[in-house]
Amino acid sequence: MDLKKAFQTAISGEIEGRELYQAAAEKTSDKKAREQFALLAQEEQKHLDTLVKMAEDYSQGKKVSPPDLPKPADFQDAQSPIFTKEFKQTIADKHFEMATLSIGIKLELESEKFYRETADNIEDQDLKFFFNYLAD
Repeated sequence: MDLKKAFQTAISGEIEGRELYQAAAEKTSDKKAREQFALLAQEEQKHLDTLVKMAEDYSQGKKVSPPDLPKPADFQDAQSPIFTKEFKQTIADKHFEMATLSIGIKLELESEKFYRETADNIEDQDLKFFFNYLAD
């Protein structure tokens, strides 16, 4: 597994996600949708910051250590802290917002697949945990 390439791919994916959600937050006229897209953009930025730091450590020959991570939120019966039932109802008739969510979900699914494959090909248990965490 070429970890340098894995970091580059992961960083690019997080930038794409952040840019998508930022653009959606700026373009939507719905206040709640704007807040949710802004939250998604912030989450992508957190992932990006972490990945950039880890990639820098790796390129400098330092031990790459993932940060302490909170337990990922579950998406059970629309209890997600981001995609609440109220949010879904708010955007039911919003074609722009739905198109953005559709693209965002595809990006997230592709990211999950990439992170799982990366984790499967890494021997370092801390890094394996980190990439599985991102997938989760």
